Amino acid sequence: MAGFWNYRVIFCDTTKDEPALYQIHEVEYNLNGKVSNWSETGAAPFGRSMDELQADAERLKSAFDKPVLKVARKERGYELVEVETGLPASAEPPAALSQ
Repeated sequence: MAGFWNYRVIFCDTTKDEPALYQIHEVEYNLNGKVSNWSETGAAPFGRSMDELQADAERLKSAFDKPVLKVARKERGYELVEVETGLPASAEPPAALSQ
C-alpha cells in the first residue's frame, strides 16, 4: 500500500546503560496518516553537492515543527506515541495524496 513519510524527533528514554537521547528519524505512514514504520537509526543529512546537503538539512529541521514521539511497548509489538499526550503518532497526508 502506498503512503508517505516525514522526519520526526523520537525521544529514547534512559536505560540502565544509556542516557536519554533525542534523534531525528524517518517515519512512514499509510494513506490514512497512521504510522506504519520508522527508521531504526537516526537520520543524517546528505547530498551530492553542498546545495543538496543544505536542502536535506533544511528538510531534517522540519521535524522540530511536529510533536516529539517515543516508542511505546504495546501488548503486541511497539508503536510510536506523542510524548506529551501519549496518543498514537499520526500525520496529515500531503495535499497531493489527499486529492
